[in-house]
Amino acid sequence: MSDKPGGGMGALLRDIGISLTDLLGGGHLEANEEVSIGVLFGLLGALARADSIVTSHETELVNSLLEELKLSTRGRAMALTAFERGRRNELTLDTELERFLAVYPRGSTQAASLFDSLVRLANADSRIRPREREFLGELTVRMGYDPALLEDKLRASSAL
Repeated sequence: MSDKPGGGMGALLRDIGISLTDLLGGGHLEANEEVSIGVLFGLLGALARADSIVTSHETELVNSLLEELKLSTRGRAMALTAFERGRRNELTLDTELERFLAVYPRGSTQAASLFDSLVRLANADSRIRPREREFLGELTVRMGYDPALLEDKLRASSAL
């Protein structure tokens, strides 16, 4: 990935970290935070695998995100386990979203943060592959958003 002027990987991670503050707190993990970690990192793994190849860039991005979020040792272990489950195709989008939306309803700040984070991470290398776009399209509809919102967010994140 080439860094864009005024942006780059560090800026992306800061933005995602700020966005995810609504999802994850520091220190002790509450039940809702465990759901957030499991779903977020599980879907990140699934998204990384969507094009059949988990690149070193995607793995580095997840590791950097773990650092940025300052998760506890237990939180990091949960996140990595969830990422691997997603990467190995051991979860379904419907099940994960059902878990998440049971805690954070559609339209909530947390749901918007999850959606934004996945879109930003998918577009981190400024290239959305067809299977990634399909995954994001399904995510968009299942989260109750208008498909036009996905296109707007992809354009906005590629312009950063």
